[in-house]
Amino acid sequence: MISNKCYYGLRAMLELAIHEGDGPITIGDIAAARNIPVRFLEAILRQLKQAGLADSARGKEGGYQLARPAQRIQVGEVIRLFEGPLLAVSAQLEGTEPGTDVFAEVWQQGESALNQTLDHISFATLAERERALDAAESSNYTI
Repeated sequence: MISNKCYYGLRAMLELAIHEGDGPITIGDIAAARNIPVRFLEAILRQLKQAGLADSARGKEGGYQLARPAQRIQVGEVIRLFEGPLLAVSAQLEGTEPGTDVFAEVWQQGESALNQTLDHISFATLAERERALDAAESSNYTI
């Protein structure tokens, strides 16, 4: 389970990825597009900036944008920023004698599978999926 803060961080990053190359996007525009409370989003964007995932620009044309290409930012990286390790069982296993915990291998395999999945999904891929969903939704519009 992930926190609201993490989920909002993922949604904010998706919005930045969708507008990649368009220049900075205002906090208000991100908040409106992704239904994120503005005051909460401000803190999230600060954290994303400190982690090197987002950049900001001041002034009339200011706002936020991705700090590097969306293709090089993985979902797992953002989740770990807000939540820490994806499956926090490994720390509990430290100091355990090998072969003394029958669940150790299960936890390690689960953690590995989760990391592998989330570290192979980039925000560029998610932006493409979002655009496809939007296109399918608009083509199904009826009056």
